[in-house]
Amino acid sequence: HRLGLAMQLTNIIRDVGDDARRGRIYLPVSELKQFDVKAQEIIGRAYSDRFSALMKFQADRAHRTYDEAFALLPDADRAAQKPGVMMANIYRTLLREIEADGFQVLHQRTSLTPLRKLWIAMRTNWRGR
Repeated sequence: HRLGLAMQLTNIIRDVGDDARRGRIYLPVSELKQFDVKAQEIIGRAYSDRFSALMKFQADRAHRTYDEAFALLPDADRAAQKPGVMMANIYRTLLREIEADGFQVLHQRTSLTPLRKLWIAMRTNWRGR
């Protein structure tokens, strides 16, 4: 459950711009207020330091949720959960790419190439985590 939540949080961050173009915002209103980011700024694809701080807050939450999920996974279940762990590593790499790009999610959709996803899955398989 925690792993699925972490991946969904990553999806929300990645899709802020796509959702905004459809007139939707899936970020909590309380957090928009906390960072003084107006819905119209997101819909209008306006970047600001406030928006970046909001996105960093979201990313930090996602990272904490990944950490919690991995901590909850018993070693005995790791082999059976390998596909989920592979997907989590792919999504977490995507999140790190979004962070490295300065949360430029309002005008572009960050994605990983199929080859990179394959590499992450293979590396996860070899490492077992």
